[in-house]
Amino acid sequence: MFRSIRRKDPVDGPFYKQRGWINSAGFLGFLLVMALIALVSGTTTDTSTKESEVAAGSRDMLSGLSGPLSPGDPQEVRSGPEGRPANCSPDDRDASLPTTTPKDLRWQKLVAIMVPTSPTAGPLQTGSSVWWCFAHTPTGAVLAAHVIPVQLSGITWRSAAEQQVVPGKPRDRFVTAKADAEATDLEKSPIGRFVGFSLASYSAESATVRLLLTNPSGGYLSTSVSVHWRDGDWKVAPYADGSLYSSVQQAKPGDFTAWGK
Repeated sequence: MFRSIRRKDPVDGPFYKQRGWINSAGFLGFLLVMALIALVSGTTTDTSTKESEVAAGSRDMLSGLSGPLSPGDPQEVRSGPEGRPANCSPDDRDASLPTTTPKDLRWQKLVAIMVPTSPTAGPLQTGSSVWWCFAHTPTGAVLAAHVIPVQLSGITWRSAAEQQVVPGKPRDRFVTAKADAEATDLEKSPIGRFVGFSLASYSAESATVRLLLTNPSGGYLSTSVSVHWRDGDWKVAPYADGSLYSSVQQAKPGDFTAWGK
């Protein structure tokens, strides 16, 4: 079973000013976080107008995009089990909370980051602009929480946002801020590595996954990603301000299940 995670004292000062966070900016989307901070903290005399502009901007950014996980299923392709596209058939039988890494674990490079994947738990579809098709299991949720946010930092982020992020105001804020954020060359950026995970919560409808990663400046950092089951696959559910990740904290490997080789 998972060990309970003890709260750690955060790094002194705002997390976004810490060298370790900045050095892993490519991985965790530091520029996006900063854009979101500016977006949600800016003052305005008309909040409803501001929200309308953000929503309109998001719709414009995602207009014309569609795929097998698009809201409303415009392609009418979800004829498989659990409302999935017919070409998505992961193994949904293992409902147990993972205490070890999958036996068929495979590391694959995505947007300059090595991400954990599994031929049975997902993502099974990696040949298009988005990597998708995760098992409707705790392990599937864990893998989706690692893969989807990384994909949202790549050049196909608009397609990923349209298909793999839960629609709503948080997604609107994410899309608008992401479009305004300066691009980062991940190949040239010092980045952290995924080294562990833990499930903070899980149900058939939603999960919160804690991620453990190395800090390029030394030590370990942790953050959380929330995913919801929607339109036949796991999708990231951004926080209210549009952030994909929770605030970062220092962490110890002993509080997480370590990823294998």
